Amino acid sequence: MSETLPLEDLLAAGPDDRDWSDVVRRANRTRRRRASVVVTVVTVFSLGIAAAYASGHPIVDFSKAPKGPRTVVNDFGSLEVGAPAEMAPGVLPHDARRITALTIDGKQHVLWVAPTTKGGFCAAWTGLITDCRVGRHAPYPTGLQVSGMYQADPKKGTSLVVQGGSFLQRAGTKLELAYEDGTSDEIPFVWVTEPIDAGFYLFPVPSAHRVAGHRPKSVRLYDTAGQLLDSKPANDAGADVADLDLNLHRLPGYPPLSVPTGAIWEQRRQLFDLRADDGSRIGLWVAPSRKGETCYWSNQSGACGRSGEETHPLALGLAGAATHVTLCCTVGPSVARVEAQFEDSARVELTPKEGYLVWPIPSRHYLRAHRMERLVAFDGSGHKIAVQPFDTHSAGMYPCARPKDLGYGVSMCP
Repeated sequence: MSETLPLEDLLAAGPDDRDWSDVVRRANRTRRRRASVVVTVVTVFSLGIAAAYASGHPIVDFSKAPKGPRTVVNDFGSLEVGAPAEMAPGVLPHDARRITALTIDGKQHVLWVAPTTKGGFCAAWTGLITDCRVGRHAPYPTGLQVSGMYQADPKKGTSLVVQGGSFLQRAGTKLELAYEDGTSDEIPFVWVTEPIDAGFYLFPVPSAHRVAGHRPKSVRLYDTAGQLLDSKPANDAGADVADLDLNLHRLPGYPPLSVPTGAIWEQRRQLFDLRADDGSRIGLWVAPSRKGETCYWSNQSGACGRSGEETHPLALGLAGAATHVTLCCTVGPSVARVEAQFEDSARVELTPKEGYLVWPIPSRHYLRAHRMERLVAFDGSGHKIAVQPFDTHSAGMYPCARPKDLGYGVSMCP
């Protein structure tokens, strides 16, 4: 159990980044060479400031932590006003507090935390990771949450370089990053008192663990008895790191294309070649992968999947650019045509090719009361098989001549 110390004995808020970085460096040197749990006495490091540790980790009194300056308030506020209404986290930007800081590769990353109206919180490591728990257990019901920062390397592929996140279990006293080769590193963390009542961590992955066979495998949380409390895949949302590999390719008339590494570029086929009203060229390509899958990519997205894999009848989304909006990318195998329906009663029929669809939305439908409100899918016999609604009031999706000031330094097209 992470014991709460008297307020006067709690770790002073916002420890010097050099001090907290030293905790991480020391933890790196305590790497354990086996995956089994070993309960050890955690050394208390002298931070050179008023500090106290419970079960080996610092505790920060949220009420005494320094409040964020205007720039930080705006950063958190932008999460609220810049998101669609149904996705706004309910963060309280003026309550943001400085918790600690960590230096990675010579750059300081400060941890700022702000509560939400539903008992959760948003946390931001400046320049790296921002995550929100709208409620106490949403959207991470088990308590442990992981996020990652990735780096592409022509020789090593895409590797997880920074692992961060939070957890809610007060009984958690040891956090570790386990690797594919059976080794592990202990991850230092800081606990923040109510109303946050959570632990936070940020850990730079050693270079030796950024190659195949040695990469991060899972983040694990233990109690003082060495019992496993929670475990999550190290990659964010459990994604396969290999699936994140993208190569940049160039074709005349198109912006740089992010193509899945597994795709056999030489065997690509172009299914769509269209023009947006601003003159931008919009395309979509497919190619087999070296794993026997089918890969696709367009101007703004791409992925690979198993050949013949069942797809939802309508799995299309809008991708906004500076001066155009594009509908993309996959439909189910039974979909023969798609009808785009607009607020002004306009109808446009679209024809998928091999389970894919891309279409630049006409600029006349960027204005409110003229936007696309739903897609309807039909099979080859003309039977309606699926409907996909769209939010026509979402700010920031469609280009406009005069963006609206939403506050917190955010200006968006309405």
